[in-house]
This record gives sequence, C-alpha cells and structure tokens, in this order.
Amino acid sequence: LESVSASARWPQTPRTLWDSITMAESAKVVPSGGVQMTPTPVEASVVDMVAPSQELMARVVGPDVEAISVQQTMRGCFQECLGCEAESEYRIYHGHIEEGQARAEGIPQVGHLLESSPCLCRFCLGVSRSFTMPLTLGEPTKEGGNTTYGPKVLEFRKPLSNPICFHVPVNEGGDTVPCPCCCFLPKLETFDNENTLLGSTKYICDTNLLVPKFGVFGPDGTQKYLVRPETCCGGCCVMIRCGGKGSAKSVYIPFLIRDPTTQAPLMSNLKLGGEDATARINKVWSGFKKECCSDADNFQVLFPQGATMHDKANLLGANVLIDFAYFETQKGN
Repeated sequence: LESVSASARWPQTPRTLWDSITMAESAKVVPSGGVQMTPTPVEASVVDMVAPSQELMARVVGPDVEAISVQQTMRGCFQECLGCEAESEYRIYHGHIEEGQARAEGIPQVGHLLESSPCLCRFCLGVSRSFTMPLTLGEPTKEGGNTTYGPKVLEFRKPLSNPICFHVPVNEGGDTVPCPCCCFLPKLETFDNENTLLGSTKYICDTNLLVPKFGVFGPDGTQKYLVRPETCCGGCCVMIRCGGKGSAKSVYIPFLIRDPTTQAPLMSNLKLGGEDATARINKVWSGFKKECCSDADNFQVLFPQGATMHDKANLLGANVLIDFAYFETQKGN
C-alpha cells in the first residue's frame, strides 16, 4: 500500500510499451480530469515494473556514481535549543561537493533521508535511540502545507544501542572523562524497498578503544569493508589531518574505506588535487551559517573501486551511522 500511494503521488513516466499499456489499464479518468488509481492486480504489476528496487537504487547509487554528497539540513534548530533532539534529515546529491553547496552548483537532489522515531525516545535516549530512515527518490515537493515524498528506494534501521562512550563525572564542576563502551554497540541495517536485507554497518570495539571503527557487512554477514581514520602512536590514537581550503576546514578526520583483511586503504576512481583519491567518508565544511548556528553536518562519500550498488547503499548507511554514533556523540567535546 505504501508503494501504491507513493506511486500515485509521484508522477511516473512510462519507459516501455508494456509500461504504457499497463499504466493505461490501471488508470481511470474521472470527470474532474484527474486520474483515479484503482486497486486492481494490474496496478500492482505497474508498481513493480515502473519502480523496481534495482532501478530505483540505480538512480541514486548506480554503477556510474563515483561519489555522493550527504548534506544534513537544519531541521528542528529551535526544537534542539529547547533540549529535544530533532529528527535528522539529509539531502543526497551526486558528485564530490567539498564546499557543501550542491544547490548553488546547479546539481539536482537525487535522494532524501528523513528519520522516523518517537519524540520521547529522541528526548530521553539521544544518540542511543532506535529509528528507521527511508531514502526516497528526488526532492520532496510541498503544496498547501503538505509534503509529498518520492518512491522509497532504501530503508535504514537502527536498533536501540549504547553510545560508543559514556561520560563519567569526575568532580563537582561538571568535568567528565569519556569511558568507551564495548557492548550493545550501534548498528544500522540496510533494506531495499522490497524489505530485502542488503547488509549492515556495525561499530567495532577492539583493544584500541580510542579509535572509532565501523565494519560494513554483506547480507550473509561477510565483512566487505572496514571504515576507520588513520592512526598514530602504534594505532592507539586518531591521526588528525590538517589542510583544505579555508581556516574553518583546517582540521578534519577522514574515515578511510579499507580492505577488512589487510586494513589497507582502498582507492576510488576519482582524482582530488590531481592525485588519485582514496575511498573515504569525510565530514566537510558546511558553511558559516550551518556550522555556527546548528550541529548539522555535511559529508562526502567517495566509493571504492569495484563497489556494487548494494555496497554503495551500505556505505551510505555507514555514513548515517558514523554521523549518529561518532559526530553526534562528540558534540561539545
């Protein structure tokens, strides 16, 4: 029913002769000049043929997509000022947009992510909360106070978990010391619009407790990628990178996408600054207004060579989990 309603709200263009025939048979013209979708068996076949999961997925993370820009909106800024966590919302664009200004570049929005979770859970549990987050196609449209979303492409599901670290108070002045947690850690699963599991991303706890690490797994549990920053001091600490355009971007932590066995960084098909770029998930400068007036973040994901559509969908989910588990946890620290 959800697929049918999404198809009814979002205009579909027939791409084959069979699409045209079945869409015509499933639509009934009403006196007002509109089109009434009738719940017939033919209509179900239209939904399956016009918007199959693989075709929709190809429009967002298809074989020709080498990088995406994931831009968090400033949704719920006033709500967060009152102490309640707002639902997270992201816009997805194709390409490597380091400055986080995709709309100014004239690049159309290809996907939209909006968290669905109870207000009480966001208020009481914070980053530990469970949620679902559907990825819908294109940019939502607003008319008469109503928002219409495109057909669902993917859905990310995060169960209830511990944060990656607790902050233990050490004195009456309010100072705290981070204490890493190694059980019941954050996890996020990726499903297509037919509710088929495509894979998952899990926070990994090992002997190097101060280094954030995420494993990206296939549907059978086989680890496909390891995502972690570079380290120093024998692998015990995160190596901070300096550079980039603008003083506000002078310090950043790239999460490199690695081979899970050798832990060697994998290469992307892109060049940055004239040099071959490693596959990575980066938090980038979001602009003065967003950085100073909200905790919304912008990211870029450079996919590794040979990544399939399902791999790219899982890496997009890894980006969401990294934002929730690491950057949201580090706010104010």
